[in-house]
Amino acid sequence: MPPSRANNSTSWLQIAVFVSIPFVYLFFAPNYQWKLEETGTAYGADFLQEWTGARMIITGHVADLYDLETFKAWQYDSSVLGFAWITDQYFPPVYPPPHYVLFSPLACLPYRWAVVVWLVVLVAAAFFSTRLITEITVYCSNNSQNETTTTTQDKSRYLWLGLVLFPMLLFSITLGQKSVIWLLIACGTWRLLQCHRDYLAGMVFGILSVKPTLFFLVPLVLLRRGNWRFFVGASISFAIIWGGTACVVPVESWMAFGRVLGTVGTYAENAGYRLDWSCNLLTIAYSVPTHLTIWCKWAICAPLAIYLLYCVFEDRHYAICSPEMAMMLFGSTLLISPHTYQYDLCILLLPILCLSATATKQGIAYFGLLTVGVTVASEVQSLLHLPVVTILLIAIICELRLRGVLHTRGEKHSVDGLAVS
Repeated sequence: MPPSRANNSTSWLQIAVFVSIPFVYLFFAPNYQWKLEETGTAYGADFLQEWTGARMIITGHVADLYDLETFKAWQYDSSVLGFAWITDQYFPPVYPPPHYVLFSPLACLPYRWAVVVWLVVLVAAAFFSTRLITEITVYCSNNSQNETTTTTQDKSRYLWLGLVLFPMLLFSITLGQKSVIWLLIACGTWRLLQCHRDYLAGMVFGILSVKPTLFFLVPLVLLRRGNWRFFVGASISFAIIWGGTACVVPVESWMAFGRVLGTVGTYAENAGYRLDWSCNLLTIAYSVPTHLTIWCKWAICAPLAIYLLYCVFEDRHYAICSPEMAMMLFGSTLLISPHTYQYDLCILLLPILCLSATATKQGIAYFGLLTVGVTVASEVQSLLHLPVVTILLIAIICELRLRGVLHTRGEKHSVDGLAVS
């Protein structure tokens, strides 16, 4: 088959798969089955939390946004939602005010149809992420010594298969989670960085400030690399989003969020927390017996966090736009973040899929390790009390660091050898 015809067939197949995904979820996924009687789970799953917070804002109840009892009452009000669900569960308001303001357009719709629109938005974000990852991969292949550009372009046509088969992306969509949106923002940011549009890249990445646990590290590392334009762009975007929110959210709500923020380090102690889903450094501390948790935080988690920060701030072995550096940056962000669940691993699809085309063995190894890790995480946590995904992420970053050091030393020795000869 000629290359152009192969590209067209792959493209049409890709579009057909992504178009079919929302229908599959609406007809078969329990979280997207509309029922008027009481159910054991919320229709739309975690999206209920975003819609509730946004609905409170647009209806003038923003002052009660972080009042837990009021927030729970809104989630149980069948006259507002259109359905009833079991009342021993709830989703607490844990995100900053700009996060809920961002969802205000969807809160203008009845909840039943807002969920459908949200599902389409998530699948569309996944589709456009694959498009951007393909472009990023082709760009990276020009600087890769592992694959030829032609070979990389051939492989990049099928990267979307890796995305739709990554269990955490499907898990994220099933739970109505935002992780696919964060992946799209990361992909757009990296593509703009490759195009040397640093101000715009920073402004796009600044949107991620509504999820501070994923936002905090990247602008600082790029500033350390001397890319002040990206930092300024991210700061402008941050100021617009948070400043605009401050105009519609009263001081009392910000103070209430401050109290929520003060408990972020002990989030794992809240009722309903899934330790087997967690994959940050704190998961290690909460996997040991309770009387050792504090000791583990300071003796194990803190040194590991310092080492990860050292790796990303001082690394000079990888270009900032390389998939290896993206893997180190986002992997470290997930580990250092005070709260990371497995669906947050979606953001790692950017470097993993790029590596699958430019350094195939390495990329497939990361994909396979994390896929197996999340599959067995619950069993390993129950039997051995080990956070397997956390351990794998630490190992991947250490391997990348060691690979970069050895590669740099090898190049130096080659140059020295040529100089001597």
